[in-house]
Amino acid sequence: MKPNVLIFCVDEMRADHLGCAGNAIVKTPNLDKLAAAGSFFPNARCNNPICMPARASMFTGLLPRDHGLRVNGQSLRTDLPVLPEIMADNGYRTHSAGKLHLTPWITPNQPDSMREQLPESKTFWDKNLVNGIPTPYYGFQTVDFVGGHTSYAWGDYIEWLKSNGGDPELLRENHALEPLTGAPTCYKMALPEELHYNRYIADSTIEHIAQAGDEPFFSWCSFPDPHSPCAPPQPYCDMYNPAAMPLPVTHNGEIKDLPPYYAQVLNGELKPNGSDNTGITPAHWQEIIAMTYGMITHLDSEIGRVMTALNSSGKADNTIVIFITDHGDMMGDHGLIWKSFYTFNGCTNIPLIISAPGMAKNNINRQLISQIDLMPGILDLCNIPLPGADWAKFKTPFERGSVSPLNNYPGRSFRPMLENADSRIRDSVIIENDDPTTGLQVRALITDQYRLTVYPGTDHGELFDLIKDPHELYNLWYKEEFSDIRSELIFQLLKDYSSDTPYFPVPDWNA
Repeated sequence: MKPNVLIFCVDEMRADHLGCAGNAIVKTPNLDKLAAAGSFFPNARCNNPICMPARASMFTGLLPRDHGLRVNGQSLRTDLPVLPEIMADNGYRTHSAGKLHLTPWITPNQPDSMREQLPESKTFWDKNLVNGIPTPYYGFQTVDFVGGHTSYAWGDYIEWLKSNGGDPELLRENHALEPLTGAPTCYKMALPEELHYNRYIADSTIEHIAQAGDEPFFSWCSFPDPHSPCAPPQPYCDMYNPAAMPLPVTHNGEIKDLPPYYAQVLNGELKPNGSDNTGITPAHWQEIIAMTYGMITHLDSEIGRVMTALNSSGKADNTIVIFITDHGDMMGDHGLIWKSFYTFNGCTNIPLIISAPGMAKNNINRQLISQIDLMPGILDLCNIPLPGADWAKFKTPFERGSVSPLNNYPGRSFRPMLENADSRIRDSVIIENDDPTTGLQVRALITDQYRLTVYPGTDHGELFDLIKDPHELYNLWYKEEFSDIRSELIFQLLKDYSSDTPYFPVPDWNA
């Protein structure tokens, strides 16, 4: 019997914002329970800390340079196999509820004739030129779509909200339950919990599980939270006292040891992705953290509802359940807000929980794993070959792979990591980050001990010892005594980045 697949994807959540990760403040009982039923990966990494490139990597198993969606505002190519399409082709009933972000959201300069190619566009939804996602959509046979976040949500959800007597205006900050304090994009949402898009997304997923019947299902349950604006509804907006929130760990001299771009961000000279890091007080940071925790506990509650329905359906014992996010958030670390060209832990260390039939429970695997490993791992557990897996076996008049093996995909199956806490599938993770708002094209290497970040075309970089300096406060890049380690890691970055070059899409042998 084919296993079902249920993926909970959230947006912009840090790895350390989970109870099972050791966070003693935020309440995540349902996710902690899921971790106890399977494997938790404290050292999971995104391959790009921006929404669309990261999600495209999860769907394709490829780095952004290979799938081509390198920055927000591009569309994922339609000529690449994507995970939902592969599952559908192998007999799965595929459904997406919530956020997708595979095509651009804001398209003010695109002609109306592009509405079919850009069905997630808020521009076209606002013009009533789009009123649903055409299916199949990147392999999803059915879609209940939510675009945006908190104050600017749109999509199928808005019609559901209205049909249930709700007012979309209550999503917005001008209807906040209390006056705003000045903390960036923080407010207490007036919309009641039962009309929130998190409820809509959970209900849609529950319905899909029920409607699948005896068919195996692949369900993408994708919550836009806890992405900013930080605006949980009651009771979650009052659940955490801002004054009780610990502030990020700091080091007075850290900014002068970083590349100069960070000082420019902090003094307001640079505003990457439109963010303004000036004028944020300690009380503001505490409010941002408290409201974010409220959003996390809110989505944890809805995940609990879906898991209860899964258990009641009798399908839980044959379902692979995954919890993941696209990227993290700085949340005040190093004085920085949100995400951008940053490759600090806050942005790149992501939560990952996997529970699969027949695999170990209460398993904490601290080895490296990344988003490009998601597709190979799922297909392996479902006994589905990777696209082009038989390519190297084709008979040709010449030898191939005689010196080095041909790897169609850069990712590796995580199955061994689910079976044994000590199993590892990789020695490093590559992170790419192209930021058009600053012009920086950042490449980073994560190993068990170090994080190396290079800024091509400059002499600047970052080097942190993640074991001795887990908060990344002491940049070693400019220290002469670490020049040998820096050089070794630069060489490893080149080597590993090259070895992650896929052979897929495979060429025609007669080309």
